[in-house]
Amino acid sequence: MRTRQIRGLIALTNDPALIRALQDLATVGIDVSVVQDLHDLTDELLQHTDAAALVDAAALDAPVDGMVDALTHQLPDLCLMVAGHGAEQLLLASRIANQSVFRFVHKPASTQRLKLFMDAAARSPERTGSIAILATGSSSKDFPARIETAMRGKSPRMLASIGLAVVVASAAAVWAFWPAGKSADRNVAPQVTTTAPVTARPGVAALVKQANLALAAGKYVASDGTGAAELFRVALKLDANNRAASEGYGRAIDQALHRAEESLLAGRLNEASSIAAAVDLIEPRNPRLGFLNSQITREVARVSTDDSQRQAFEAIQVKIRAALASMKDKLKQGALIDPAAGSAVASFREAEAIGANDPTVRSARETLIATLLTAADAELSSRRPPSAKRLVDTARSINSNAPGIDVLYRRVEEVTAQLDAPAPVKAARIEERLPPPAPAPVEDVAAPAASPPASSAGNEVVAASKLRLLRSQTPTYPDRALQQLVSGWVEMEFTVATDGSVKQIAVTNSEPRKTFDVAATNALARYRFAPVLKDGTPVTVRARLTMRFAAQDAK
Repeated sequence: MRTRQIRGLIALTNDPALIRALQDLATVGIDVSVVQDLHDLTDELLQHTDAAALVDAAALDAPVDGMVDALTHQLPDLCLMVAGHGAEQLLLASRIANQSVFRFVHKPASTQRLKLFMDAAARSPERTGSIAILATGSSSKDFPARIETAMRGKSPRMLASIGLAVVVASAAAVWAFWPAGKSADRNVAPQVTTTAPVTARPGVAALVKQANLALAAGKYVASDGTGAAELFRVALKLDANNRAASEGYGRAIDQALHRAEESLLAGRLNEASSIAAAVDLIEPRNPRLGFLNSQITREVARVSTDDSQRQAFEAIQVKIRAALASMKDKLKQGALIDPAAGSAVASFREAEAIGANDPTVRSARETLIATLLTAADAELSSRRPPSAKRLVDTARSINSNAPGIDVLYRRVEEVTAQLDAPAPVKAARIEERLPPPAPAPVEDVAAPAASPPASSAGNEVVAASKLRLLRSQTPTYPDRALQQLVSGWVEMEFTVATDGSVKQIAVTNSEPRKTFDVAATNALARYRFAPVLKDGTPVTVRARLTMRFAAQDAK
């Protein structure tokens, strides 16, 4: 058992990214030395027996699996760390599983992960902490002879690499990474409670309870939004400070990726691909997901080299292409969700069931969702919120994390409320002198000299008459101007946000100066427009509008 703590790290690498991460590691109180050749590494390890060591597989001149076999035969108690990429990891999969390689570090490695690995190395009691070749009583002079004995019959390039690895693996270091097996610092099966915490928001407790049940049942993610991660995410939307939902979401993602990684190692590529596709819908930038997808792609390519597997893969591609071609035809016909068995959505579901992680299926998913949301927007424009909601619900069932869904749900609620609201009893007199919500009374004015904020649709300023106005606000006529029968106008520029609200109002011109500015900007701030969609996604737009004030009409 280890009787002392790891106090530093000596790394052999010439990778600039890894070197930068190691340099940053030194800023958190860990002594780090970076060497680039075997002689310097040997000297450092023999002088600092309390240091851990990291060897970059790219710095070896021989196959990494041969190095590991020779090392574990000569020094069975070594705690060996190897840094590299997916190819090296797959090559070492069996050795990682049986702990010949205690941890594999996937590059690029972040400073935070390196710090976690060093902390784990300091805690782990699994390995001895001294340099193994010295622990047997041998002196440093015996070191080259012992390497030569272990590698007799190997090539000089292999001998040099294995000599380097023996020295490097002689310093204890524990690395935390998923294929490492049942290590002391890995929480493979976290305890899951099905009792939701008490929350301040109605409905959050029920969502957390449902998510915990899904987590306990092993349903970590699901593309239809019923997985534990998706349910925890909805709870966090309602209560961002809910600790149970936040911790549960992290556990669900971690366990989903762990299951996918185990499926990949076991050769269950379809299962690994399905899980990765579900995680990609809600957390596409997860660093473990990017590595997992690259490993799945490489493994699929390797398997497809076999003739029978290649034929099976091609048959799957034919089925996917046929289903997606059918989806395309249904989109042209406008059969988005009806009839149920002959719609574009039904054809996409067929393709998704065959290969959810296929690039063409992913692209088709984005196209279908954009078409559904655009159709929902058109239904809202025609004042048909029930059919619009049905379209948005279908889009959410395909990808609950798709952009624009929340915005359209809010618009459905607004239009529904407008249709249900009673007609006004009387109109304010001031409405007769102001532009009504229709586009006609809005006047285009030249763009101001100052550059307007950039928008997703470009840098141009559009006339408000080109936007669809959902709600207006009657301005308050200034008392002094009304008493003196002063009339005038105010030219303004503003930004229509992705939810249709008005932001960043700027007065570009007015007459008389500053007489009606405050009244006009206060009224415009209460306006509401239909969000502008670009390829089915809401974008911000800069617009201009002229508001006129007529004293005679206001009296």
